Amino acid sequence: MWRKTVISALIAAILLTASCIPWGAAVPIPPPGITGDNSGGAIVTYAVYETLTEQDYYVQRISPEGDFLWGERGVLIGSTGNGIPWSEAVGDSSGGAIVTWGECLPEVPGEPPSCQSYVARIDAEGDVQWQWGREGVEIDSMIADGAGGIIMGVWAADTKPSLVKIDSEGNLPWGEDGVSVGLWPERSDEMASDGSGGVIVVESTFQGSDTVYAQRVDSQGNILWQPGGVQAYIGPAEEAQVVSDGAGGAIIAYTRDIPCEDGVGFCDSDIYAQRIDAGGDILWGPDGIPICAGPSGPYSPRIVADGAGGALVFFVDERGVCAQRVDADGHKLWNEDVPLCDSVYVRITSDGSGGAFCVSYDGVAKRLDATGTKLWGSDGITFTPQAIHEPGLALVPDGCGGLLISWAEDVKWRHYEISNVSYYVQRIDAEGNVVWGDEEILLNP
Repeated sequence: MWRKTVISALIAAILLTASCIPWGAAVPIPPPGITGDNSGGAIVTYAVYETLTEQDYYVQRISPEGDFLWGERGVLIGSTGNGIPWSEAVGDSSGGAIVTWGECLPEVPGEPPSCQSYVARIDAEGDVQWQWGREGVEIDSMIADGAGGIIMGVWAADTKPSLVKIDSEGNLPWGEDGVSVGLWPERSDEMASDGSGGVIVVESTFQGSDTVYAQRVDSQGNILWQPGGVQAYIGPAEEAQVVSDGAGGAIIAYTRDIPCEDGVGFCDSDIYAQRIDAGGDILWGPDGIPICAGPSGPYSPRIVADGAGGALVFFVDERGVCAQRVDADGHKLWNEDVPLCDSVYVRITSDGSGGAFCVSYDGVAKRLDATGTKLWGSDGITFTPQAIHEPGLALVPDGCGGLLISWAEDVKWRHYEISNVSYYVQRIDAEGNVVWGDEEILLNP
């Protein structure tokens, strides 16, 4: 079932995009997928549009200085004639990338859409090393396995949702159908590497009430924690996000729902965090620890590992996007929450040094260090005068203390026809200098 039917998929392409707080617009123009190349450059996937549902997918590598390395347009990897536009990329640890995209055949009246998901590895020279594809499969989430391969959350019409691993050589060590763990990661921020070639998955799931469960699968595809997963919080909770704790376990951030006084529904929310060790034991008590609790009604948590066994947790309240840091023992490290971005439509990623970057759709990037200090000033760095289309924004650290950003310009459309969608990419160094020119780089000239 391709994005749960074509119509619902148009919504899902917006609502299920990773790491955006909160979710925005209703036009399915996805962010270009982006990953670093281990040298300060970027590898980016993007679409060239004919119409709203007809695209060609390209991959381009850009040097640290901002030069195209794979030709004027990049490497053509696929196309779709009737599908939902999406593509993603993760680094392969060797200067190349593993990319995913979807392809659909023209619809036949009275028959369901015939679609296929693809995965390919492209090396540092732009050569395709291997390709995997399967009809009727939806790839909802993907992370690097730390050894040149990937782990994907896969949905197939004829099987249960599962985790599929593809190694650096294109093999399927967990089998074609993968491993079913009873939980389903719909976004990559619901999966985290265990540091040993396996994965930890979290889900806000309904088992009597909405709550948060977690499960670990090792590098061989063995399920390590109790059947059904470890309950990270005993009570109603949602919006779970996860990062590695650097020791085989995970730190989870989630929204704890507060029931109304009359017992009907929920009238408030708090942001909590929980740590689970490599063996599946809860470390921060049955309720976790409060990150932001009180009358402000915080929501939409996001989490970034700090590289020291703890994490930075972000959330939205009346101040905008705020941040707090906790250590490996669950202690808050900052006396007060740090208001970071006025806009609540942002994306967040690690800076690789215990801090994080926050980028908003008005073209402003901010950096927060491990002490809670705003390194690029309170106003941040304006990296583009373009209006950015929501959710067409993606970012990753450049591996040198800076930031790589890719985005789609805001799109005007009519009768489902799109004549030209422009994709851009920019690099900001660790000091907050825009590296690739004042006008950014146009990916599809």
